[in-house]
Amino acid sequence: MLDSKVNVHLIKELNESRVLKLIKKERMISRIELARKTNISKVAISEIVNRLINQGYVVEVGKGNSTKKGGKKPTLLKLNPENGYVVGLEIKSKKTRVAIANLDSEIVAEGEVSYELGSTIDDVIQSIFEEVDRLLAIRPQYRERLKGIGIGIPGFINYSKGELIYADTMRGWDNKPIASRFAERYAVPVFLENDVKAMALGEYLLGAGKGKDNIACIHIGEGVGAGIIVEGHLLRGDFGSAGEVGYLELGYCIHDRSFLRNLYTTQKYFGDILRDDHLLNTIKLQIRMSYNVKTDEVNELTLEDLISEGNQYWPVVQDILDEFAFLIALLCTDMIKIINTGLIILSGRTVETSVYLVEKVRELVKHSIFGIPFPYTHIVISELGRDGVLLGVIAMALQYVFDPLYFKKTPIKYLNLTNVV
Repeated sequence: MLDSKVNVHLIKELNESRVLKLIKKERMISRIELARKTNISKVAISEIVNRLINQGYVVEVGKGNSTKKGGKKPTLLKLNPENGYVVGLEIKSKKTRVAIANLDSEIVAEGEVSYELGSTIDDVIQSIFEEVDRLLAIRPQYRERLKGIGIGIPGFINYSKGELIYADTMRGWDNKPIASRFAERYAVPVFLENDVKAMALGEYLLGAGKGKDNIACIHIGEGVGAGIIVEGHLLRGDFGSAGEVGYLELGYCIHDRSFLRNLYTTQKYFGDILRDDHLLNTIKLQIRMSYNVKTDEVNELTLEDLISEGNQYWPVVQDILDEFAFLIALLCTDMIKIINTGLIILSGRTVETSVYLVEKVRELVKHSIFGIPFPYTHIVISELGRDGVLLGVIAMALQYVFDPLYFKKTPIKYLNLTNVV
């Protein structure tokens, strides 16, 4: 008898989750259409919808069109995005972005916290608390209807403990409580995720990867990493380090130095050589050496200034970008061979700035794959840009509303049950 009651409750939760997600996806839909698309009876759909309306998640918004046979016009339903909010955090070595989003993943308030490189975890988290509190205080319902918090951070994650195992750019944060501190303060479920994996999830749900089952998102910034979606599932691996392509060794790439005359300076890993600051410093050095340009004049130029055009003004820049493209293309080609992805999304300010660089990557990948029996793989630029990580962790936090069973079975959370009502 107990098992029967448990099963009925489970089915009820599953059906409510399916209906709510479908209403969100369709934007506006009638009860009749919900019953047709879910294969749930009209009576059961009416009960589910009534519960969702009473809970404030769904509202009626007028009448739709009659069928060809005529008859009563159906009442249309839509998600009430203001019935809940989540906090998204993108924690980096020198700053943290903070955002509040509604149930429609729309960012309704945001801010930023800056701190010195090497600041203690206690000081940084306290600063983040203060900014989160400030944003939550903008409107009372932000705090009253807070459903969860998603956190994106570089490095390897201990998902069961909500801690950082290791990140080269976050020294001193290893094995320290992160998720639990936010759960204790705000009394909501907290999700902690690697930033590039979160970015891949954001692109998959809301950006360039929307509608695709298999994608790889390669991000180039302080280093290089990849987030991988396989058959609609974010790939993490046994220890959460899937996609850490920055730790692949350069290997045969450096046997012939002619490929990397400018960029290679004894690096061992892809993550050491494919860094924005290394690219910038290499370009500035070669411009000074090749064109006798004064140091002060070069130092005033940003990476965007130097690579936006390719750069036809200084041919040596194109040489360096060709080397950078060569390395990115190697990673793309390996992704295609290993996971058979039909879409690779490149993100980071370097690839988002230089059309020349991206076109060169596409050209090199096409040449590398020529003769191998793989279909063409599209290589595109991130659609979400700098918001990719935030929107990814926001989507994770929203799982607690739209897929509570996923939340219950996944280790990717930290929940202080004593504080959660």
